[in-house]
Amino acid sequence: MKRLGIFGGTFSPPHIGHTNAAREFLKVLELDSLLIIPTFIPPHKQAYEIDPDHRLEMTRLAFSQEEGFNCSVTVSDFELIKKGVSYTYLTLEHFSSPDTRLFFLCGTDMFMTLEQWKLPERIFELSDIVLTLRESASDARLDRISAHKDHLEKDLGARITVMSTSPIEISSSELRRDIASGKDVSKYLPPSVYDYIRKNRLYKTI
Repeated sequence: MKRLGIFGGTFSPPHIGHTNAAREFLKVLELDSLLIIPTFIPPHKQAYEIDPDHRLEMTRLAFSQEEGFNCSVTVSDFELIKKGVSYTYLTLEHFSSPDTRLFFLCGTDMFMTLEQWKLPERIFELSDIVLTLRESASDARLDRISAHKDHLEKDLGARITVMSTSPIEISSSELRRDIASGKDVSKYLPPSVYDYIRKNRLYKTI
């Protein structure tokens, strides 16, 4: 079966934590292809007020051949065209097929709230969950993550793989604040994304 990865997010802006996770996702899960899908309206957090077309273009730049990705990685505008709230189960249903095995990548915060998502059982039915640990975590935090993984697998039938990546202590919300305050964030962004933000004066940058 074809192994297709799904990596969604607001990507406002896409940073090196995202691109590093995507590379590990491709490698560790031995994916045949990977879809990067910017959300239109995320159901679990407030969307940052920026034109979705800018988010889409930045995502395309971040995951382009210029940044070291090949044709196996595609940025999809599916959720932006569909509009409305971007429910994960609907996206998985759209890309599912009898000859394809889906792998859904999520970070720690997303992983710990999966039960609260719309139709979580459908998400677990349609895809394997891949948890990427992108941040340093205390032993107590790791214990909670492990316990939650066991619960989802035993009680809800989830199939879960834990994937560790090199910790990068940065988030998109922090980057937006830093850009707005005039700080140099170039080391956290793909060069093409950094240039695009400056050219288009995004996030109130000058």
